Parts: sequence; structure tokens; C-alpha cells
Amino acid sequence: MNDEPLIYTSKGNLPIASLAYETAWDVNDAYIKFVERYLLGGEVVKESAHVYDRQGVSAFGAAANLV
Repeated sequence: MNDEPLIYTSKGNLPIASLAYETAWDVNDAYIKFVERYLLGGEVVKESAHVYDRQGVSAFGAAANLV
């Protein structure tokens, strides 16, 4: 049995050890975004982003017109 950890990617399940891992942060007044990327030979095979909205939901609210 092989106990090497795998991760699901666009190329199927791959060993995590075979992939390059990089992160990126985008911080501004409206939001903070953290991006994770897994690369295989320079090609992105898995990417995820996590966003924190600094303005809140109420800042985007609008009144609805009911007819």
C-alpha cells in the first residue's frame, strides 16, 4: 500500500510532493484575497482563492422595487 498523500487536480489525483506550491496575497481597502496554487511543470493544476470582504454585505445593499 502506498501512503503518499494525493491531491485532486485537473490532471487527476497527483502526489503532493510532485507539485510546486505557491501563495499570493491581494490586500486593499475593499477586500483581502489569499490565493493558493499547485503547479506541475509550471502549469497550474489546482487553484483556490479565499476572500474576506472588508466592507460587509450591507455596503452593497440596494432597495428593491416591488410592483
